[in-house]
Amino acid sequence: MDTDCLISAGRNVNTPFRLQVRKPDRGMAEIEFVRVLRLLPTKRIVALARDEGQPILVKTFLGRHATRNAKREIQGIGHIVDANVRTPRLMWEGSLRGGGRLLAFEFLPDAVSLFEQLERCESERFEVLSGVMEIMAKLHDHGVVQKDIHLANFLLSDGQVHTIDGGDIQRKNSRALAEGPSIANLALFFAQFLARHDDLAPRAFASYETARGWREDPGRVDRLMNEISRSRESRKRVYIGKTFRDCTRFVCRSSFTRFMICERKAFTQEMQGLLEEPDTFIEDGRMLKRGNSSTVSLVHLSDRSLVIKRYNIKGLFHGLRRAFRKSRAWISWTNAFRMEFLDIPALKPVALIENRLGPLRSNAYLVTEYVEGPDALECLRDTKTPNGELEALASILQKLAESQISHGDLKATNFLMSQSGPVIIDLDAMREHRSRQQFARAFKQDLERFMENWRDNPMLTNRFSRLLSELNHRYGASLK
Repeated sequence: MDTDCLISAGRNVNTPFRLQVRKPDRGMAEIEFVRVLRLLPTKRIVALARDEGQPILVKTFLGRHATRNAKREIQGIGHIVDANVRTPRLMWEGSLRGGGRLLAFEFLPDAVSLFEQLERCESERFEVLSGVMEIMAKLHDHGVVQKDIHLANFLLSDGQVHTIDGGDIQRKNSRALAEGPSIANLALFFAQFLARHDDLAPRAFASYETARGWREDPGRVDRLMNEISRSRESRKRVYIGKTFRDCTRFVCRSSFTRFMICERKAFTQEMQGLLEEPDTFIEDGRMLKRGNSSTVSLVHLSDRSLVIKRYNIKGLFHGLRRAFRKSRAWISWTNAFRMEFLDIPALKPVALIENRLGPLRSNAYLVTEYVEGPDALECLRDTKTPNGELEALASILQKLAESQISHGDLKATNFLMSQSGPVIIDLDAMREHRSRQQFARAFKQDLERFMENWRDNPMLTNRFSRLLSELNHRYGASLK
């Protein structure tokens, strides 16, 4: 394969394949690409490869900016090394036939990402984060920052933390980074953790202060926590924004009469047929709901079961009111990915379709994964000895409260009890509130609506009242 083939392949780069590379002082060599780890179509490929049988990690730069991007990577790696921070060794740099550059790095066979390590060993989170703080202190002491810092930029190998991705490393100046930029860079790192883990940040930050030789300062910690909140909100907006455009995860098609977006891994030929004729699949499927405002049908494809929800236009005046507003399918899609970002169990969206006439919206469709299991009302109605279901439902309400999100219709039938736990559905009335007062009013109504489900079951009413007592005290809901 040559660079023209790699560029024309776009996202469809299949391994294994071989690539001719001109190595320094050794002429042309053939590198075998074993597994693609990261792909930016027509621009960059990160892969596990073999050079004369030895495993290496390669970064391949393509396109007209290949040389510039490779130099930026090399320069960033140099900044990491100058700060005395571990990073996989750059072994050699090569050029590709037809244009492009290739950087060969030492391969760490036992390496795991920081994210994997933190998920795997909760008991070691503080110790691992303290080690990362010491590394960031070294970088900052040398005026070095990671612009696009994220958990995948740190690898653990042989008990040591390695910093990677030199392309996003910048040296701001020859002196140590000032307090303000340091806190801003640290906030970008901590913002990747869920808000419920924010108690880790001040403790880990103490290790950073010690490494920088700073005295403890509560005001500095407060500034860090405020900056974390701002950074997390920015990350969330970017995360949700990506769900509406063509990218690695999604296929997006937009025209004057139609908008469609679908999970790329689900965009099979069969799925494309469903997206072209959703009404046919709805009528041929098993009807779950046929109402004026929406129609819901369960359909079976060869590899999966899906639920299609069509948000109907009930008439001319209803259509005029909805034409200039985001469709309920659009809102549900947005809220589903907001739930994903916040790690709150919710329906898994697969595709979104809006029929349009320029800026005017009409019927819309939301395609989601099928969740097998009864709703919470059916599941708990005759349950004498609940087995964690009540605690799981209360946990979802707690997470919603932490994120200042109201659901708008917390009836028991809007919770499906899957094998892995409850899943919240019907997200088109869900709202994320900026005002604490507005959220408190809306969430109070959510809690009271939730408790109405169990009015005829004193045992469940009492159990939920105890589990939700803290939320009740905070928002003044009547849980009896």
